[in-house]
Amino acid sequence: MKIRSFLALMIVAALAPVILFSTVPLSRLIQAERDAAVLSMKLAARATSIAVDGQWHQAIGLIRGLSSSNKLESGQIAQFGIKARTMAGDDGAYIELLDDSGQLLVDTTRPPEAALPDTRARERARIDRMLSSAAYAISDLLPGKLPDTWVVEVDFPVFLDNGVRYVLGYGFDVDDLLRALPAPDAEGTTFTVYDRQGRLLASNGKHAAVGSLAPPPVLVAIRLRENGLVSTPDGRYAMLTVSTVSGWWVAMSSPRAAIDGTARRTVLYSVSGLLIALLLAGAAALLFSARVTRAIARTGEAARSMVRGPTRLPLYSGITEVDRLDQNVYLGAHLLASASAERERLLAEAQQAREIAEGQNRSKDEFLAMLGHELRNPMAPISTAAHLLKMPNISPEQMRQAGDIISRQVDHMNHLVNDLLDVSRVTRGLITLEKKPVSMRAILAAAVEQTMGAMHKGAHHFDTVCGEEEYWVRGDATRLIQVLTNLLVNAAKYSPPQSSIRVTLAHAGERVSIDVSDNGNGIEPELLPRVFELFSQGRRTPDRATGGLGLGLALVRKLVELHGGSVMAYSEGVGKGSRFTIELPAADVRAAEVAAFATAEDAGVA
Repeated sequence: MKIRSFLALMIVAALAPVILFSTVPLSRLIQAERDAAVLSMKLAARATSIAVDGQWHQAIGLIRGLSSSNKLESGQIAQFGIKARTMAGDDGAYIELLDDSGQLLVDTTRPPEAALPDTRARERARIDRMLSSAAYAISDLLPGKLPDTWVVEVDFPVFLDNGVRYVLGYGFDVDDLLRALPAPDAEGTTFTVYDRQGRLLASNGKHAAVGSLAPPPVLVAIRLRENGLVSTPDGRYAMLTVSTVSGWWVAMSSPRAAIDGTARRTVLYSVSGLLIALLLAGAAALLFSARVTRAIARTGEAARSMVRGPTRLPLYSGITEVDRLDQNVYLGAHLLASASAERERLLAEAQQAREIAEGQNRSKDEFLAMLGHELRNPMAPISTAAHLLKMPNISPEQMRQAGDIISRQVDHMNHLVNDLLDVSRVTRGLITLEKKPVSMRAILAAAVEQTMGAMHKGAHHFDTVCGEEEYWVRGDATRLIQVLTNLLVNAAKYSPPQSSIRVTLAHAGERVSIDVSDNGNGIEPELLPRVFELFSQGRRTPDRATGGLGLGLALVRKLVELHGGSVMAYSEGVGKGSRFTIELPAADVRAAEVAAFATAEDAGVA
């Protein structure tokens, strides 16, 4: 039998079991692809449901805050109505207040001087239900107070200490729910919110009528309260998930091809791959057999060259035993040397990685110990103040002092926890910046206002150098204020009393430069390269006078980098002060002027 025939039989013998037994894993792969697509829909629907719940949490928080108004406690209904109108705003939202008989006391959709109708008979059942349940309730779709509008409401029972009971109602236009829905994509995926009766509340799709019933399969699933995938008559799949807050349903609808098409493509690719493999194997067999035939013919010549003791490797002449042996020995030596060098390199890298890991572990341990200390410190004054409040015959002045102590220490603990949460959100990429053209002059003014207490406490000399220019960047004003506030607080905290602190704004090409400098304690040379790293801290004095967790600079760098900028630290050493330089991309001047005009126009309207 010729080598060519033998190789053909080998290919058939090798590929036949592969083709035969690949059907089972292929079917499982197809199912796995479909399951993955379904899981992706499920996660997207759940994420959208959580976003809708987030709007309700805001509404419930607003109404809960309004329920604790001292105007309501003191029975000043008219003043309470003024506050409710302010909180309702002009975006179509409204707030109602009803007493325990069902009488409407405040309705922000009516003028303050307008007489309110007698609603006791109409609202009696609603009031009894809310006061007996003692929990908030979210409505289904309701007709709005204005023609051709639809709203949803949350009712909140209020129980005052004097025994008076009210029900607060907060309603807003269902169009506000669209803010929680993702934008439609190119594949035609849509997100729809239905109430507990299956009526459409909001949808990011076209031709979606508010108040219309869901498609029959979706409606049946909603009424049976069944989460999961539903096939609709229009050739789509809908993934249903129910909200734990409102009991509403979120449906993510995608074309069936988005799920089933993946499986079909997998089959096509797999079959095509097997055919290509078969063709390539046949071609390779032909080429290989030709090369083997030529190699056999040259075997004798290769053997004679080995006998003569060649001083170099024979030239590659096809697949021959002698050439293969020589090449394997040659390559083996080189591979052994390369492997030895690679082993040494990996050993050095492993040692370096171990040292880095040990250093990070030590930093983490020091950070945890410091965190425990910082969280424990406020407990002593809080405990003392609490014991003082329990003492009989405590004077009002002592009670006020105890309350001030508890308030200060709780504010300190809140600051620590907020820093931890901010760093956690930034490092996990959970912070979303609302970028728009902002004036660095206004940012600096807000940061200075927030740090004036620290400046006055240390009797520092503070000044700014801004010139007459305007400095515009595109960024999130709140986060930029946080960045400058952290740097200014650090400068005030780590500088001796009556130190000089300066902020300089300047243009650096197409970037805006912000310098925060002081003549305070400075930065140790060994700490300077890693001053912006998480868990990195300088040496602490025994009295820990400066306090803090050292998270501020790590947060500064992360926020600046999210704005497309950079931050650097400079210091000549301990006791020689420090300087932090931030560079941010400058915003387009015309866009900045438009933003400033819009801000001024809004202020004029207000």
